[in-house]
Amino acid sequence: TGGLLRGRDAVDAVRTPAPKVPGWTVDGQLVRTAAGALLPGALAPARRVVDIQETTVTTDPPHGVPSDRDALVSEFLRTSREMIAAQRDVLLTYFGGTPGAPVAGPVPVQAPLPAVEAVPQAASALPVAAPPPDPEPAPQATGPVDVGQLVLEIISERTGYPVDMIEPDLDLEADLSIDSIKRAEIAGELARRLGAGDGADLTSMDDAELEELAKARTAAAVTGWLTARLGAPTAPEVSSASVESTPVESPGSDAVTGEPPLRHVLRPVLLDAVGGPDPAALIPGTRWILLGDAPEVAARLTESGAEVAVRGRGHVLGDGDGQVDAVLYLGALCDDGTSVLPDAFPVLKAALSRGPRWLLAVRPSGGDARSAGLRGFFRTVAREYPQTVARVVDLTEVSPTAVADAVIGEAVAPDRTPVVVRSDAGRYGFELVEAPLGALGGTGAGPAGDGVAEAAALGLDRDSVVVLAGGARGITAQFAAALAGGARCRLELLGRTPAPDGPEDADTAAARTPAQLRAALAARGGAKPADINRAAGLLLAQREIRATLEELAALGSRAHYRSVDFREPDAVRQAVKEIHAEHGRLDGVVHAAGVIEDRLIAEKTAESFQRVYGTKATGAQALLTALEELPAAPAFTVLFGSISAVLGNRGQADYAAANDALESLGAAFAARTGRRALTVHWGPWAPAAGHAGMVGAELAREYARRGIRLIDPEEGTAALLRELAWGEESTTAVVHTASGW
Repeated sequence: TGGLLRGRDAVDAVRTPAPKVPGWTVDGQLVRTAAGALLPGALAPARRVVDIQETTVTTDPPHGVPSDRDALVSEFLRTSREMIAAQRDVLLTYFGGTPGAPVAGPVPVQAPLPAVEAVPQAASALPVAAPPPDPEPAPQATGPVDVGQLVLEIISERTGYPVDMIEPDLDLEADLSIDSIKRAEIAGELARRLGAGDGADLTSMDDAELEELAKARTAAAVTGWLTARLGAPTAPEVSSASVESTPVESPGSDAVTGEPPLRHVLRPVLLDAVGGPDPAALIPGTRWILLGDAPEVAARLTESGAEVAVRGRGHVLGDGDGQVDAVLYLGALCDDGTSVLPDAFPVLKAALSRGPRWLLAVRPSGGDARSAGLRGFFRTVAREYPQTVARVVDLTEVSPTAVADAVIGEAVAPDRTPVVVRSDAGRYGFELVEAPLGALGGTGAGPAGDGVAEAAALGLDRDSVVVLAGGARGITAQFAAALAGGARCRLELLGRTPAPDGPEDADTAAARTPAQLRAALAARGGAKPADINRAAGLLLAQREIRATLEELAALGSRAHYRSVDFREPDAVRQAVKEIHAEHGRLDGVVHAAGVIEDRLIAEKTAESFQRVYGTKATGAQALLTALEELPAAPAFTVLFGSISAVLGNRGQADYAAANDALESLGAAFAARTGRRALTVHWGPWAPAAGHAGMVGAELAREYARRGIRLIDPEEGTAALLRELAWGEESTTAVVHTASGW
């Protein structure tokens, strides 16, 4: 295999330097030469190196050996065979095989040597016979591998569903809970098993490729996409030795770390000080659809050379509407008391499907609750549709002339700012700037930052009552623990998950990961994957509720959990009234209820948008209304928003809109009641022990790929306590994040 070993029975005559032979290094399950070549199938318990030392080959015969030419050659060949046999035995022994007969001379095993060099030619070449071939390696079974079957096997490993339960046409996301990020990881695993490098060509996909894979909604579609992406036939020839199983998810297998968040605020920034291009250069020849009645706008566009068609504000554009270059949505100007979102989502989605150059909306400025959420929505549209100028325009004056001026001005504006405010002072956008609280707010007070001083500053003690919506799970449960540790106050936790009604069954209690839990539930038989996934999600949620209540009790708080669906306003108001009646007080409220159903606008259904938006925004409106009906409003109300509302985020139009709506609703509540209402737009959190947080293993890897850092849970809760204790009470919205997008 490329070298000569020491021949102890050779004697010196003509001394010829022999090659330096590499050791074989063991790394995982592959054995490498120092030059980088691989020996397949090698196994070893630890990293070791076989050092085959530098050898001297001689041509002088030892005592008693014939000195004629033929005898000399014969002796050389005999020595060579023995050396090769010795090398074979060393390698066989090292790899766990059985060595042959003993050979002369020891073969030392010690520290590594330099890489192999070419064997130099002797001054006078001798005719030698070829050495015997190396022992044949154990045969490896090869044959066609069914990519579709391999996809099913990988899905089974990653999810816990038995292979025979995963039908090729099942919806991966709806039925098996496999989102686009998990599909990308499946792609990388398949590439590795098919021998396509280490899978980097698939796991390092850009956004466009991820979206392309996200459209593959079934195992059969993923198989087709991957086969085309890898450029391989459906049944490539691969060695069975390369198809190795990958362990399914396990707790703690992915080290996800966080860091302290930085405090930011959105500040207005003056945009272009001079006008944009002449309307005559951009508008003539374009076709505009006005969703809503605005005669002066239509007249001004027509004067500028555009063709204008007027439709109702609820009109859903289709093929019958012909060419569409621009869409102007005017529904937010209608003063009929109805909210724009979520009902306008199908209208705006259909408008985008026509591929317009402009999608504009105008609304009154000042945080009008009717048009709440439009800023977050348009920020996301701008990210998902870079070819479209997507913009919502806030107007301090909404007269017909002011609206027409704004529309013409925004159509020719040189920038692509998604949120613009037009006033007498100029045209403004927003920028996210760091805004620390100062020395006390940045470091807190009290021993080891335990929150005691902050709780005291908020007036919280053992008799205080704080309501946390969504507070039995995730980052809100983490904040509940911080309140318990700092004040030991009473905590009322509201969540959509049904409360646990008894101990968990023995067959699932031992399953610690989602994949293990699904496998245990599947073993019961008779259920479909979608049912198994829902059951697994419920069990995991109830486990966290139990753990949260136990943690809060251990910290000295009296905590109670109630099941409340925040999409039902009556149920929210009833829960608030019952809590106030029971305790006679309500000192603070944290609203963090929400659901996530990420999908691009083009693939998002109206029902899904309604669920996401309703849980967060409609639930907040119901909660704030219930608080106003109490004899005394709480001293503080915190609404948990998201950085997606501030920056937009692909695939989160509904979530960005809902969290943006929180800011408008909270500001309106504060203005009406004079009580503090603060919206905190959070960046992503790393998971904490016992709490899933916002980020799982797959999403954490995707964030790392994009360079997005995560908030440390303890630092995040400390930052919120400091914000409430030392922050300016007139502030209605802040951003706490460790990283932008």
